[in-house]
Amino acid sequence: MKYKYLTAALAILFACAACDKKLDELTPHNVNFEDRQFSTPDGFMKATTGNYATLGGATEYSPSYVLDALWMNLAEFRGNNIRVIDAPSTNQLNNARELDAFLYNNSALKDYGNSHWYWRGAYRVLLGVNLVLKHVKADETNDDILNAKGENLFLRAVLFFDLVRLYGRPYYQSPATNPGIPLILAPITELSARPQRNTVQQTYDQIIKDLTEAARLMKKRPNNSFANRYAAYALLSRVYLYMGGNTTAPDANFNRKAKEYADSVILNGGYNLLQGQAYVNYYNSGNQGNAETIWAINHTITQSILAQSFMYPTLSGYNGGWARPSKDLLDQIPPTDLRRNFYKLNIYPGNNTDTLACIKYGINYTAIYSNSPVHYLRLAEMYLNRAEAAAKLGETTNALADLNTIRMRAGLPQAINLAGPDLLTEILRQRRIELAFEGHNSFDYFRNGLAMVRNYSSFSSGPLTVNATDPKVVLRLPQDEISYNPDLKQNDQ
Repeated sequence: MKYKYLTAALAILFACAACDKKLDELTPHNVNFEDRQFSTPDGFMKATTGNYATLGGATEYSPSYVLDALWMNLAEFRGNNIRVIDAPSTNQLNNARELDAFLYNNSALKDYGNSHWYWRGAYRVLLGVNLVLKHVKADETNDDILNAKGENLFLRAVLFFDLVRLYGRPYYQSPATNPGIPLILAPITELSARPQRNTVQQTYDQIIKDLTEAARLMKKRPNNSFANRYAAYALLSRVYLYMGGNTTAPDANFNRKAKEYADSVILNGGYNLLQGQAYVNYYNSGNQGNAETIWAINHTITQSILAQSFMYPTLSGYNGGWARPSKDLLDQIPPTDLRRNFYKLNIYPGNNTDTLACIKYGINYTAIYSNSPVHYLRLAEMYLNRAEAAAKLGETTNALADLNTIRMRAGLPQAINLAGPDLLTEILRQRRIELAFEGHNSFDYFRNGLAMVRNYSSFSSGPLTVNATDPKVVLRLPQDEISYNPDLKQNDQ
């Protein structure tokens, strides 16, 4: 976060609020101040809706820095689901930024990587979230205000979790001593503030605390563009799964928690796995009427550039669609698997090998932009979370049942006679196929102590193996932040 910019903005806000009355009378009609914004329940709800919007909006003046698009680059591009077939741009600096995560260069400089822009954008959203939370009274009883508090606690947990996944080492690797992220829990109002990094364990503890309270408070909201109690439970299931140890030394307590929260969502959340043609059409429409999506970042109005990497428009001379599903991923998907429908023939000029493109972000796709939502939490993941946790607990029958729910929905036969490491391997394989291009791939390897292996060349990169203990597993913090705040410890590389 650019603390100096955020605190300066707050200082201006507070100074304006204390202006001479004559100046107050001249307040522009399109400016709102804190005391007015949070004087009514409706003000809390509108501010909260604004925080959802900034989560899926541009982080800077350029639409290229849309936060969820940056997240997908930093998460999915570090795995082996993608093969880069061309330069992203004719601009060398743009190329460097877009390929930085894929190549594991992990640049700390804003011109050569996306870490700077994601960090800055995430903490920008956190400023708005913490501003809402600051104004909720300790003895508040209004349901709308308490619901707004819960939703902002949920959003803070989402951002903390995504940040610690990128900048903190996997949980099973000494979480009490490894650095996580700065836990900013209130708007920073002092220019001298120099927050330090909390540990990975402290970060996870705060995420769990926020989600637990959020689940208690959230009761309203009409559709899955907004969080509710079961969205909090779903994220708790994922968080505990990340804490559940690697494949050789699982943590029984955390895996039980992951399983219990997935249970609650599956049994009581009112969501349903889409079947047959409805499943084939999963990504062809928005999220709000989707019975399987638990929570999504909605782009009905604010467009995303997620499609830019994956699709190729019918515009002469436009250089897009440069990140294609890898053969290694496609080889995991049998011809009869319904999930083959998420990859369509999409010829890139001059390339007759990588002829398929992912269509998960193609709604109303024109040129660069689309209105496709990011399905951040879905019911299918809950079955896979529960299966993985059960397998690590030695509950073979339960794990196999959940695994087969996902396999059979995809049109595959039931898996039989699987147990132990073979069962876990198949669960992780189904997780890779089911959640491909949704930001899980690299983390699923590293949190389980597994190497991310690319057995293929890709544009200017040869085959690549990154072990879970490699320093490159985590990104470097933006150099601008280190320069301004020397108390921030940089990650080793």
